[in-house]
Amino acid sequence: MTEPGTTDAEARTSKPSGPKPDNLRFGRFERRVLAAMAAVAFLPAIAALLLGRAALHEVYQIGVNRRVLGTLERSLEVHHEYLENLRASAQRTATMVASDAALADALRSPDQATATRTVLDADLTAIPDVSAIVVRAADGDDELARVDRHVDDVEQLTRDEERPIDVGGAHYVVTVTVRTPREPFQAYLEAGETIEVYRHLEAEADYVQNFYLFAYISLLLAAIVVALAVGIVAARRVTRRVVVLAEATRKVGRGDLNIEIPTDEADEVAELVDAFNTMVRDIRSSRDRIEYLQRIGAWQEVARRLAHEIKNPLTPIQLAVQEIHRKYDGSDPKFGKTLDDAKAIVEEEVETLRRLVSEFSGFARLPVPDVAPGELSALATEWGRAMEPEGMVLEGQSAEGISIDVRTQQPLPVMVDAQMLRRCADNLVRNAVQALAEHGGGGHVILETRKDDDDAILEVRDDGPGVPDKMRERVFDPYYTTKSEGTGLGLAIVKKIVLEHGGSIACVSAPEGGAAFRIRLPLRSERPIKRAS
Repeated sequence: MTEPGTTDAEARTSKPSGPKPDNLRFGRFERRVLAAMAAVAFLPAIAALLLGRAALHEVYQIGVNRRVLGTLERSLEVHHEYLENLRASAQRTATMVASDAALADALRSPDQATATRTVLDADLTAIPDVSAIVVRAADGDDELARVDRHVDDVEQLTRDEERPIDVGGAHYVVTVTVRTPREPFQAYLEAGETIEVYRHLEAEADYVQNFYLFAYISLLLAAIVVALAVGIVAARRVTRRVVVLAEATRKVGRGDLNIEIPTDEADEVAELVDAFNTMVRDIRSSRDRIEYLQRIGAWQEVARRLAHEIKNPLTPIQLAVQEIHRKYDGSDPKFGKTLDDAKAIVEEEVETLRRLVSEFSGFARLPVPDVAPGELSALATEWGRAMEPEGMVLEGQSAEGISIDVRTQQPLPVMVDAQMLRRCADNLVRNAVQALAEHGGGGHVILETRKDDDDAILEVRDDGPGVPDKMRERVFDPYYTTKSEGTGLGLAIVKKIVLEHGGSIACVSAPEGGAAFRIRLPLRSERPIKRAS
């Protein structure tokens, strides 16, 4: 939105920007923030390191010490004794089978194989731990008798025990297969491996503790470095904007009001930047308004003096010419005609000067608006009904084909001096009608009101030739005109009235192709009028 006191052209050509800070150098504020972040990161880290080291030492000492190692070694001895007992039991079982008198009798019997197998079946049934018994001659590999018990348990281990038997001068060998659970052997092996590992841990206690402490420190430092890096990036996003804001504030303090800080964030700093930009725009707008009104005031003083200096000699000049014309006796017709022409020219120019003096006087005596509550759309409708293109054209121009349309959308409550604002609307519409008439071919003038954000818009536009871009900034200067007739005070008066209403006026391109003069006024319910002084 164009601020009061500036034109849209000025807003487009002026592109203020904020200062660019050195991205490699840390400012004092940044150094303080980073120092605080480092302290917050490292102090807990040091405490965690000390506590972690102590905790690691205590935990290691609890788990790895001589008492636990002694217990493990004693358990290994118990396992070893148990296995020895199993071995001795197997040996006793084999001895018992080989020493059985019934087996010796069976080996002496005529039906040696059958009798021996019968005795072995009985032994196999009587001894649960035996899974197989084989009897063969000592000097051969052929089996004399064999009995087996089917074992499908994979968690069982077997052990063969051989015993020699001498019967009647014959030599035999009895092989007894004893089964035992696998678990004790597996537990014995695992216990041995555990003790070896434990002994290694005990021998390397300092190395292991230091290794885990180093790993803990590395992870802790990595976490701190990552946290600081993220913190630096996040902090710089804030501190850089604060530094930019501080630098911009210093520039504004030195009088540079063409500065605006860009922001694409949505946080408290962004709100502060937006408030700063709004403040600078308001200051710039107020400064431009005051400067313009001061220039207008100076031109009003010039106009007052010109009106005074021009007005005084006009009547004597006119009277003198009339007196000469009256006293001429008409003796020379040729001179008389010349005198008549001179009298007509002088009277015409005096009348022109009187109109000029009247405009200067009106400009010099332009009053301060006496604002009161009003409704802009209703006022524009009333003004539009009273406007006739025929009464607005200059001498020699035609208003044929020119129409004035009034367009309103909604009620717009404002604080205005209705008479002075009507003067503005009438001046703008008159200029548009005259531009269309000069261009020829008719056209349309639109007087429109609408709401835009917190502003009420009063716009006059046409479909005529428009105003060149390079002239849009000068059309509001006093005594600047492109017409063959006129003083160039009309738009200057319009802008002065608008500014004293706390609004702004801009000359832009119209959608219809011509020129558009857009007046912004603050809505009565939105914000107070900022009266220029």
